[in-house]
Amino acid sequence: MGLFDKVFSSNAVQTNPFTDPREAFFAVLYACMSADGNVDDEEINALVVLTQQKALFRGVNVLDMYRRIAPKVVALGARKETVTLAAPHVPVDLRATLFANCVDFAASDGVVGAAEQVILEQIAQALGLDEQESTNILGVILLKNKG
Repeated sequence: MGLFDKVFSSNAVQTNPFTDPREAFFAVLYACMSADGNVDDEEINALVVLTQQKALFRGVNVLDMYRRIAPKVVALGARKETVTLAAPHVPVDLRATLFANCVDFAASDGVVGAAEQVILEQIAQALGLDEQESTNILGVILLKNKG
């Protein structure tokens, strides 16, 4: 530990805001959605609808969660950091599901841009998905959104 680490350690150490499984799932989705630098009202509505359909979010006011989580993701500035912090707290049995939902959001307009490709690769890696599983999910979701 260096001189400046000792002096500034209280500023350097930050707690992980995404340790709750629901908030972690939501944060990864939001990081993916915002990868292109823009989240419009239609995307927010789709996010709220998607989470309302998941048993994980039963009894949770998703709009309140959005209001809590979105600013935290934006404040971090780096989507990769959000994914790195949140992914370990996503339940193992929902990791492939989360990745599929992220791909679905990224591909919903028919094009997966460069920034979206980068974040999807980061998400797959952070969630511990193997290449074959990720490729299978990508193929199915891209087929679903074709045309």
